[in-house]
Amino acid sequence: MSAHPGFASPAVCDGGRFPRRGAGFAALVLALVGAGLAGAARGQVITEFRVPTASSQPAGIAAGPDGNLWFTENSANKIGRITTAGVVTEFPVPTAGSQPGGIAAGPDGNLWFTEIAGNKIGRITTGGVVTEFAATPGTGPFSIASGPDGNMWFTGRDGNRIGRITTAGVVTDYPVPTAASEPLAIAAGPDGNLWFTEIHGKKIARITTAGAITEFSVPSAASQPGGIAAGSDGNLWFTDNGTNQIGRMTTAGVFTDSFPIPTAQSAVQVITGGPDGNLWFVEGDGNKIGRITTPGVITEFAVPTPSSFPQSIAAGSDGNLWFTEIDANNIGRITTTTGPCVESATTLCLNGGRFQVTARWQKPDGTAGDGNGVKLTGDSGYFWFFGSDNIEVVTKVLNGCGLTNSYWVFAAGLTNVQVDVTVRDTETGSVYTTRNPQGTAFAPIQDTGAFPASCP
Repeated sequence: MSAHPGFASPAVCDGGRFPRRGAGFAALVLALVGAGLAGAARGQVITEFRVPTASSQPAGIAAGPDGNLWFTENSANKIGRITTAGVVTEFPVPTAGSQPGGIAAGPDGNLWFTEIAGNKIGRITTGGVVTEFAATPGTGPFSIASGPDGNMWFTGRDGNRIGRITTAGVVTDYPVPTAASEPLAIAAGPDGNLWFTEIHGKKIARITTAGAITEFSVPSAASQPGGIAAGSDGNLWFTDNGTNQIGRMTTAGVFTDSFPIPTAQSAVQVITGGPDGNLWFVEGDGNKIGRITTPGVITEFAVPTPSSFPQSIAAGSDGNLWFTEIDANNIGRITTTTGPCVESATTLCLNGGRFQVTARWQKPDGTAGDGNGVKLTGDSGYFWFFGSDNIEVVTKVLNGCGLTNSYWVFAAGLTNVQVDVTVRDTETGSVYTTRNPQGTAFAPIQDTGAFPASCP
């Protein structure tokens, strides 16, 4: 793999990457984009799309509120947008040489990103208008995430701090207790707090929305925690480049398990939750995409382009996972596994068992869980959250192919908590999702175009 100069710190010289195993620290980034090469592995299909600007180093990636994927171009100093059909549009960042890194969707309908060398936080509208806000000098903003308090939270790798920025651009800093720990990735947890990794401090830390930080030491002395994400099981999952493993911990700070990655020295990087309930991660030196189930079963899928160094990964609105290839200048897409619907306490199988329906709730205090499903007819059912005698969401999936050339999704709710309803077509792998925002009365859903690709 080639080295990429231009980072402000001599310890950061590898194209915005997490550090390789046994190597010095690099610099994060998450991304996506495309050109059109397809490869299959164990039932998965990977498609790659070329980024128009050569050697742009696509880094961070995130799903936008517009249904597209948005990514940072670390060397090109641009923000890219890619549709789920693979059409790419690029937007320049005003500050020259700012090295855009992490990116995340904000509560205001915009995308927010870090500028590693520019020491700024950027905001881009879905129309491509960029606004920049200065971070505290010496911060080195790296990864960014949306918090449950309506603000954006970011790691200050160089300044050893966690930053909070309001949607109006007001920045507040919180120093990390362990000196020179280099906070790296940050993600919202299922407990209403933010969680981040300390790659040199060998710790996973929790920060409340009031700014109180608690650190938890990873058991292995060789640990280099990198990416972090909330799992569908209510735990935190993180990548550990030092031990070449995926780790799991509870929101109480208990490290419960670690799972070895089959490929040795894979340079495991960013991890994210998938629409299939599994965790997905990228392996830079391994040139693979990894999937781990919540029981800990790992499957790896080879990226078609050799030495592409997958960098970051995010779930798209199409029910697939999208990832950046920092060395190959590609955005990749990997399909999630299709398979039969298995009915359970939290899963409804509707319309002849073809469509899998789940509902995930979250209260204002951050506590969350899966709705309990009760089937009513072959096409309909309901979910209860806090008591079996209290119906919260009613839903049905109908075959409307003869009328609108699509399967229909209808839903109604008797709640004002945040609810994510997910419907998966087990034959095509297509996923339909809808969210009821926190504190808002559940609006009726009558989508007669929900699954147009599912009709014969």
